[in-house]
Amino acid sequence: MWFIYGPPTPNPFGRDQEINTLVKFMKNGQPVSLIGPRRIGKTSILLASLNRSSLPYVLISIEEFIRGEKGFNFAEFISAYISNITTITYSFAGYKFQFLEKTKSYLKQIRELIGAIKITLNLPELTTLIDVVLDKAQKGKNLSEEFSKALDLPQILAEKFGIERIVIALDEFQYLKLAKQTSPEIFHIMRSKWQFHKNVTYIISGSATGMLREIINTKDQPFYQFFYLMRVNPFDEEKSKEFLKRGFEVEKVNVSDKEVEDIVSYVDGFPAWLNLVGIKVVVERKPISVILNSLPYDDNVVNAIEGDLRKLSPSARSVLRKLANLGGKGRPKDLGDNIWAVNRALTQLMRYGYVEKEERGVYRILDPMIVHYLANR
Repeated sequence: MWFIYGPPTPNPFGRDQEINTLVKFMKNGQPVSLIGPRRIGKTSILLASLNRSSLPYVLISIEEFIRGEKGFNFAEFISAYISNITTITYSFAGYKFQFLEKTKSYLKQIRELIGAIKITLNLPELTTLIDVVLDKAQKGKNLSEEFSKALDLPQILAEKFGIERIVIALDEFQYLKLAKQTSPEIFHIMRSKWQFHKNVTYIISGSATGMLREIINTKDQPFYQFFYLMRVNPFDEEKSKEFLKRGFEVEKVNVSDKEVEDIVSYVDGFPAWLNLVGIKVVVERKPISVILNSLPYDDNVVNAIEGDLRKLSPSARSVLRKLANLGGKGRPKDLGDNIWAVNRALTQLMRYGYVEKEERGVYRILDPMIVHYLANR
């Protein structure tokens, strides 16, 4: 099927320029920060670039290790880092390893992995590191020192196995800020190690655009001017129309040019929503006007946007709703009487990537479906 909603695709439509640029950076060792709001297609671009590069790579989603609202499982993250890097380089070197038990616990994975490493590789620094991580994690001890050592693994293993270039990609990188509760100097440690790894390319990406910009664009932050910033934008109008027309042609559904324009006008150039509307048109075979009018109530939209809203404070949700009722744009004075509270809410909305500030103090909701969803409730 042409239209796919939800999971990232390894061959995203209309992103060849971004993919080719990112592949070039990967091969040349240029650190990159891929930034853009949710549902814009960042992960698809990242995945396609990694595959097209033909380089060994590790892709880890930092969001996987969040626990509750502000908790972070640091032991699992370190274990995932060690497990993924070791297995990919292990495979590149021609060794075969398969985990006996399918589990989401990376601590269990490295416990299995250490036996194979001891048999086949002469890497006491790696086996000792895993032993200490397992012991400290079991006892609930601080793992900052072990994390520092784990960060050197990609370079150590690349040199040992003759790997000219390996890519480490960390998706939703901004959520590592939550790990500062356990390791306050985490970004200082990472920068101090990464800058000397000549065989490793580091790629980070994130949808909480304000948080990520704070990490990479603030002068007193360790990663200031370390990454080349690549912003992922929505499709323009013509590319959005081309995507829909080709999809409807492939699926043998007759949709007029005017109806295609109506879809693009409603959901803008966000690939996720273009795909969702395309699926509904193909599956439901209802008039486009009916599909668009019902879209804010679709279960997929409700689940996605309610998931977003749960991350926000009540005041931020209130301001976001008022902004939606203004058509998605507005000034602070239009969003509430308490300007201090409004500005605080707008700051959170910008940090999480839901709103951006335009010229002359105008704030705009980035995702058009958030506007439709909140304005209809």
